[in-house]
Formats: sequence, structure tokens, C-alpha cells
Amino acid sequence: MTNDKSGRDMYGDAYDEANEPIFAGIPSFLKLPQIDRDAVGEDDVDIAILGAPLDTATTIRPGTRYGPRAVRAASTVPSPPYQHFNIETGIDPFDSFKVADTGDATISPGDTKESQDNIEDAVYEIADQDATPIVIGGDHSISYPDIKGWAEANDYDDIGLIHFDCHADTGDDGLCGFEFDHGAWVKRLYDSDLMAGENYTLIGPRGFWPGPDTYEEMREAGMKWYTAMEVAQFDLHDIVTDAVQRATDGTDAVWISFDVDVMEPAYCPGTGEPEPGGLIPREAIAMVRDAVKQLDPDHFGFDVVEVAPQYDASDTNSYNGGITSGFANRLILEVMGSMALAKQGRTEGSPIKPKEPLGPKGDLEAPADD
Repeated sequence: MTNDKSGRDMYGDAYDEANEPIFAGIPSFLKLPQIDRDAVGEDDVDIAILGAPLDTATTIRPGTRYGPRAVRAASTVPSPPYQHFNIETGIDPFDSFKVADTGDATISPGDTKESQDNIEDAVYEIADQDATPIVIGGDHSISYPDIKGWAEANDYDDIGLIHFDCHADTGDDGLCGFEFDHGAWVKRLYDSDLMAGENYTLIGPRGFWPGPDTYEEMREAGMKWYTAMEVAQFDLHDIVTDAVQRATDGTDAVWISFDVDVMEPAYCPGTGEPEPGGLIPREAIAMVRDAVKQLDPDHFGFDVVEVAPQYDASDTNSYNGGITSGFANRLILEVMGSMALAKQGRTEGSPIKPKEPLGPKGDLEAPADD
């Protein structure tokens, strides 16, 4: 990854001077440079954005094929410059990493397996050039080819997985009997011996699928999960630390997969399988920030999936994204920010704080009792 370079070194004047209106230009992710995947290494790209617009492995409501386009559209609000100093974490990922949008993997409408193979090849190509893949789905079936391509390119034998989701996705044959649907990808990963159950943690499940037999199998395999209600009851940092310890125990690298249906649908309605009682954005952002800071950014990958913009209350056309697409965009920025902190060996950035300490002043006199 890029070292000893500033954002202006990597992006030129566009880093902090360009200010194109959001409705103008080509909506690449954050209007970042667009490059062909075979040029990732030549252009010294550290993080490569890839779209995986596949939804033919969906079992309920389709539409996530439009997820990458909607997330890219949402990412242009606010508009460039590329400079993104986070006022809470005090870090700008674009001062640490050169990031580029490599477009979408080739999708063959109607041929789910061929599309998944193409996604695997695209991720492999990115990772083989020493760039970190960040993939925008697409339904959750894309995560198996994402992880498989990334692991093979890096010669990883054992990986850890931190999985944010309303559903376990550990069904033998998914939801409807197709072994590569979006409810089976974790089982495919486990069956491939690339991931041990002890290196897997699920955060946020709730509702009614999968059933008790599947959860019994997960328990026997050593898998662990924190339900959405347990997320509300436990300290968030403790959950994340547990998940990170499990994911890094004897593994070569860690992947984080984030399904937006883990969220309370009041905040993220744009998804195919909404279920009441999910996480709120502050919880999700805090946990993702915390987890990525604790991981090695050189041996890491991430995907965000199941954004279906046509169900988004505020998005009917994806010209500038909706609230779910905007959340997914924000999550990617948070991931890159925490990667930057980890790359610098820091746990905290340098946010700008008021001169006066936060909270009420001490030794305040009580009002007179007239």
C-alpha cells in the first residue's frame, strides 16, 4: 500500500480543489479515478472498488442488481473534492490510500453461477495486484466468490469472517434449494475448508430463518453469534473484540461482510428482506470502525451487499441515491478510514475539538431558592 504520500500527491489538485456539482460528470464511486482492473498494479492503487450487480440468487425481493449503481450515485453527495476528513474519527483515508473505481464484474443475466465465477475472477485480479478489494453488491451470494477470489490471489489457507446480517446464510441449500443462493454462501465457505467455525462470528441475526436445526449445526461447528437484541444489551466494543479475536486466531486474513438487512428497516428500507428489530446506524458504524481498526489492512477485504434501491423510501431513480444507498456509501468510507488508522499503527485519529472541554462546567452554583 502507498506510503509517505499525501492526498495531493496521489490525486493532484482534485484532492482538495475540485467541486463539481453532484449532477454533473460520471458517477464513479466518490467520483474517484476510473481504471481498468488490469491497471490496478500499474497505477499503484491501494484500494479497488468493484461492483457486483448480481441478484439472480435472491429468493424474496429482487433488485440488488441496481445496488452498485445506487451506492455510487449516493457517494457523490457531498460532491468532491476527494478529501474526506472525518470530524468524529479525525482521519482522512485519501491521505493514506490511493483508491480507484474498477467498474463492475461481468454479469450474465440468467446464469447465476457464471456471474459468480466472473465476480471471483474480478476480485482475484484486483487482489493479485496487491490491492484491497471493496465490493458493492449485489445479493449476498457474491460474498463466496468475493472471498474465494481474494483468498486464492493471496494464497490464504485459513481466513476469519465477521458477518453482519439479519440471517445466518448457513443453509445447506439456501432458502429454496439452490446451493449458491444468497442464503448458502457461508456454508459454501465453511465446506471449502477455507474457514473454520471457530473463526466465524455473526452479528445481528433475528427473525425466523434459518431454523433451529441449522443453528444446532452452527453451534456444533464452533460458530458464534450475537442476536440483534444481544447487540443492544452487550458493550459494542466487547462484541467487536470477541469477533476480531476469533477471526484472527490462527488465520491468514480477515474478511468483513455487511448485509444491510442487519439494519432496522426504518433506517435502511432499501433491501430485499427487511426484518423489524435491527441495528441502528450508530451501532453499526461504531462496530465497523472498531473492528477494522483492530485488523491488518494488508490482509483484509470487505463487501457491502443487498442494497435494493427501488425499495428505498427516498430513492425512485438512483440519480443521487437513497438513504440505504447513502448508508452503504458511508460504511465504505468508515472502513477505509479505519484501515488508514490501522496502517499508521493508531487507534485514534486527530479530530478537532473545542477549546473548552465537553460537558457542563464544574462547580456550578445551584440557583437561589427564592
